[in-house]
Amino acid sequence: MATQPFARLGAACGIVFPVGMFLTAGSFGLRGIGLAAVVVFLPFLAYLCSLLRQAEEEGGWLAQTAFAAGLAGITLKVASIAPELANRRYHIADGTPLHSGLQGIADVTTDVSLYPLGVMLAAAAVVIIRSRTLPRWLGYGAALTAVALVVNGAYNLYDDSGFVPALLLFLLWTLVCGVVLLRRTWRDPARLAQPRPAAA
Repeated sequence: MATQPFARLGAACGIVFPVGMFLTAGSFGLRGIGLAAVVVFLPFLAYLCSLLRQAEEEGGWLAQTAFAAGLAGITLKVASIAPELANRRYHIADGTPLHSGLQGIADVTTDVSLYPLGVMLAAAAVVIIRSRTLPRWLGYGAALTAVALVVNGAYNLYDDSGFVPALLLFLLWTLVCGVVLLRRTWRDPARLAQPRPAAA
């Protein structure tokens, strides 16, 4: 089991990530902070999946699926920032084909990232609901957000609107999950290593 300071750090990263994303949304000048916030998601993902792995039965693979899908999704989200940075660094004028092309790559990459993030939350939802290692309402919230992510991604690939409300829902779920985990490390650390028995 991880020591409590490291457990608290992993849980706190789940709070820093969405807060940083919310604060930098729509502000290109703060992209560096936003990129740092995205990177901070990785420790939270690793910590969450370690708890899911403890809660699974021997031979379970859902926690590994959640980790792999979360890693793929956040990598795509990081990659989506690169074309926007290129537009700014090389002072490519708005409305030019090159600017539109790079922005289009950024938007589509964000849309594609919704799929693996949806798989991550779907896998996490199954483990949480079955094992009750976290509150069941958090598991149901993960399931709802997973559906929203996939539907939003599919809609954008056909509609090309670039509107991603499901990503905001994902950030909200991550924030709530981070708060729940952080409170638990302070209130009752032993419970983190002792998954609740599944309901009959």
